[in-house]
This record gives sequence, C-alpha cells and structure tokens, in this order.
Amino acid sequence: MERDELTATLEEAGLSPYQAEAYVTLLSAGSVSAGDLAEMSGVPRPRIYDVLRDLESAGYVTTYEQDRLYAQAVAPEELRPLRERLARLESALDEIEDRYRTPATREGSVTLVTQFDTVFGQATRDIGVAERHVQAVLSLDQYERLAEVLADAYDRGVYVQVSLYAADDEPLPGPGEFAGVCTEVRRLGFPKPFLVLTDRQRVSFSPKGRSMDEYGVLVDDRATAFVFHWFFLTSCWEVYEPIHADVRDTPPFTFVEITDAVRYLEDLVHDGATVHVRVEGYSVRTGRHRRVSGTVVDVDYVGHEGDGVEAPSLVQLAAQATLIVETDDGTLTVGGEGALAEDVSADRIVVERIDHA
Repeated sequence: MERDELTATLEEAGLSPYQAEAYVTLLSAGSVSAGDLAEMSGVPRPRIYDVLRDLESAGYVTTYEQDRLYAQAVAPEELRPLRERLARLESALDEIEDRYRTPATREGSVTLVTQFDTVFGQATRDIGVAERHVQAVLSLDQYERLAEVLADAYDRGVYVQVSLYAADDEPLPGPGEFAGVCTEVRRLGFPKPFLVLTDRQRVSFSPKGRSMDEYGVLVDDRATAFVFHWFFLTSCWEVYEPIHADVRDTPPFTFVEITDAVRYLEDLVHDGATVHVRVEGYSVRTGRHRRVSGTVVDVDYVGHEGDGVEAPSLVQLAAQATLIVETDDGTLTVGGEGALAEDVSADRIVVERIDHA
C-alpha cells in the first residue's frame, strides 16, 4: 500500500489529516523529536504538540521528554483502536449481510426477495427446524448442499420427500446413499423450480433456482403454502417413479398424504379388513393440535362408488379425499392438508395394525 493510500485509510478510520501524516511519518522514522517530526511530516510546528497529544490519547504513539519532547509509534500489535474499529466494521458488515439476505418474515406473511441465495438460505434454516414434514424439489447440486441438514431432519423423525433432477451426464447417488437422509426420493425428468416446503407452513420458492440474481418467494402461511403443496404433488411427485423409499411393507407405517392413504386403504376396507390407525393433525374447527386413534370404516372421494374396482385418480382425490374413522368417542372424518369439511386435517396417518377378514 502506498503512503498516500495508507494516509487516506487512516483518515477513514478516524484520524485527522495532520494526525495521519504524523503517524505515518513516525512508522518509518522511529523515535524523533516533535520539531523534527513537524518538519518531516509537513505538520505546522505550532500544531505538532496538539497532534501528538491526541495520537497518544488514542493509543497510536507514546511521547517522552529528553531535553525536548520525543515521540514514537506504538508496536502494531498494540494498536487497539484500529483493531477495535476493524472488529466493529466487520461485525457491522456481517449484520448488514444478515439483514439483507434474511428478510424478516412475520407469521402469515409472503415476502418477495431478489436473490436466490436468500431463498436457499431460508430453505436451509427451515429444514433445520422442521418438526414433521419436508417436501423439496432440488437439482443434484442443491441436494448435495442440503444433504447434511436433510439428514439431521430425518434423524429427528421428519418425513423427508425429495424430487430430484439430475442431467443425463450427472451420476445419481447410489441406492444406499439416500438412506438416512430421505424417506422418499423420486427422479424428475427435467428441471423444475426450486422448492422447499416444511411442515405445510413455510415455503422457499424460486422459479429457476439456478441464478444468483433469480427472484424468489418466502412464505410463512399455511393457506398459501397449500398452493405450493399441490404444485409439488401434481407437477413434481405423482407422475414420477420412486428411486428410493424408506417405508415399511408391514405395519406400523406412515402416510403423510391423505391421497396415498385413501388409495392404499380403500381395497382393504372394501375386503373387510379392520385397519387400526393413529391420526396426528389438527381440528378443522378449532385449529388446535389433535391426535385420534380408531379404525377406518370407509373412505370417500368424488365419484366414490364403494366397489373398489378402480383406483381413484388424483383429480378425484384433489377435490375430496376422506377417511371415516370409528373412535371410542364416535365417528370422525379425516381429511388432508387444507381440509374444510372434515373433522380433522391430518399431518400423519400411522397404520398401526391390519386385521384381515
């Protein structure tokens, strides 16, 4: 760094022009008298004593008397004022970056952001605090970056569903590499928007998810998140084949989608099996968390004939998908995310036992 640049930097750090000139001169001159320093630095002689006094008070120099006043710069490692100012500037920079990249979202809010990095960072944090469910649409690179936090969520008992896109020349992780990270994985046929939906409440979405300047949407609202939930199901999940499924073939096993539960249980109920379930969700009437246990006595959906001959389409189930559950307190209807007509909106349906007829 040239002398002029160093002097200008010290002025930016809070020194006056005379103080900066005197201090830079002392760095190379060592110990000199006040009079000589004034001549060497260009500081007017009448001002040099005030300049040295201020520099000494700030911790930049020391002075001593020897027939006249002498000054010398303190050792660089003792420059606490500069180091403290630098630390404050670095702290301020970190705070500026945090405030810019992480816009505050209030409960029930939708926020438009201007950088994909902001969207990705919020998605990472949301996965880190997810309690029940993660649905994600990711490229292979994005999956690799999120694998650790996804694995942590899986270890907490979170049900993790990932729709994964990889180009033809990109090797997918081996069959065993998804274990312990995801509950279910399906491979997309072509790129999709970046999406992470957690606990049916929080959404991080970017239309392309590949450019740092790509805008995105952050959502913290269950009703709005419901739209993204159905985008995930219809456009990124239902039509693609599974490449990993960490699910049991025998009870107990879990459904996180009412559509899957209705499809699976309809034939069993039609054939006379007694299906014991535990439903975890919330009351449609009060919005409070609710857990019920009982047996499935029927299913219902648009066009349901009750004969079990033909499996319902997603279009039918999108309009209505209901389990009728007999409990000790009476019969309840159980719907999925966004249920309005049922008694309970289910987050999870755990099939605990099946007694075949």
